[in-house]
Amino acid sequence: MQIVNSLKNKTVKKYLVLAILSVIIFTLLIFCILFFVYNNNTEQILNRYEVQGLSESMALQEINSNLYTYFYIATGAILIMLLLVIFYFFLALNKNEKDTKNIRKYLNDIVNNDYQFDIENLSESEISNLKGDIYKIVLRLKEEAENLAKDRENLSNYLADISHQIRTPLMAISTMVDAIIENENKLDKDTRKFIYEISRQLNQINWLVDNLLKMAQLDTKIVNFNNEETNLKNLIEKIEKNMSIFLELKNQKLVTAIDGNIYLTIDSKWMAEAIENIIKNCIEHSKENTEIEIKAIQNPLYVQIEIKDHGTGISKKDLPRIFDKFYKGEGASNNSFGIGLSLAKSIIDGQNGEITVESKENEGTTFVIKLYKSK
Repeated sequence: MQIVNSLKNKTVKKYLVLAILSVIIFTLLIFCILFFVYNNNTEQILNRYEVQGLSESMALQEINSNLYTYFYIATGAILIMLLLVIFYFFLALNKNEKDTKNIRKYLNDIVNNDYQFDIENLSESEISNLKGDIYKIVLRLKEEAENLAKDRENLSNYLADISHQIRTPLMAISTMVDAIIENENKLDKDTRKFIYEISRQLNQINWLVDNLLKMAQLDTKIVNFNNEETNLKNLIEKIEKNMSIFLELKNQKLVTAIDGNIYLTIDSKWMAEAIENIIKNCIEHSKENTEIEIKAIQNPLYVQIEIKDHGTGISKKDLPRIFDKFYKGEGASNNSFGIGLSLAKSIIDGQNGEITVESKENEGTTFVIKLYKSK
C-alpha cells in the first residue's frame, strides 16, 4: 500500500520513468557495443582460420562460443544494472515515505500547539523545501499564538475591570434600596411598590452582568476550568437544593434516577451553572404541578445526562436556534434575555461535552448532555 501511495507522487513517477528509460537505453547501448565487437571479432576469426587453412566448422564453433560469452556478459551487466536501479528506486521510495511521515508528524505537533521544529538536516530536495515552507508557517503561527495569549490576558483584565466598575454602583444602589425596604413601614403603599420593583430590576441587572461576563470569558477561552473527580448524583442533589425555590413557585418536582457510582472529571461549579440554566428553562416552559425528570447513564466513552420536562415544547422554527445567544423563542417570557441555554452550551462544550435537544410541541422537551471521559 505504501508503494502504491508513493507511486501517486509526481516526483516518484518522474524518477521511475527516468530509471526505466535508463535501463532501456543502457541495454540497447550494451547490445550495440557487443554487436560491433562480435562482428569485428568474427571477421578476425575467419581471417585467422583462412590463413591457417583450418576448417570452417572450427571457425564457426569458436564464433558461437564467443557469442555465448558476449551474451552472458551482456545479460549479467543488464541484471546488475537492473538490480542497482531497483535498489536505488526503493531507497528513494523509503526516503520519500520517511519524509512524508516526518511532515505528518510536524503538522500533528503544530495542531497540538507544539511549535518545536528541526531544521538542521534540511537538504535541497522538493520535500525539504516543503519543510522549509512549513517552518516559516510554524514561526508565524507561534507568533500569532503568543499575541493571542497576550490579547486574551489583556481582555480578561479588561472584563474584570468593567465588571468591577459596573458592580460597584449597583452594589451601592442595592444597599440603599435594602435600607429603604427595612423601613418600609414609614412608606406609603405606592412607594413600597416602586421600591420592590427597583429591587427586582436591580437583581435582574446583577444577574445579567454576571452572565454576560461569564459568556465573554467562555467565548474568549480565558476560563480555567478546575476539573476534579465529581460524583454526579451528589452534584445533582446540590443543584436540586439551589433550584428548590423556583420549583416551589410553580409547585413542580424534580425526579432523578442517577446511579451513585457515576463519576466525572469536570469543574463542578461551572457544570452546575449549565445544568441549572437548563432546569430553569424547563421550569419556565412547564405548567404548574408537573415533573422535571433527570436521569443518567454511562458507557466506556461518555456519561449521558437527560433532562426532560412535560411542558409546552419548542416549535420547529425555534428549535435550530435554541442555543443561539440572545435568541428568544415564541414562548419566552418577557424577563428572558436568551442567555441561559447559550451559556449552558458554552460551558458543556468547554468541558469536553456536547448538548442536543429534542422537542415536540405540547408534549415536552428533552435536553441530552454527553460528557466524554477522554479528549
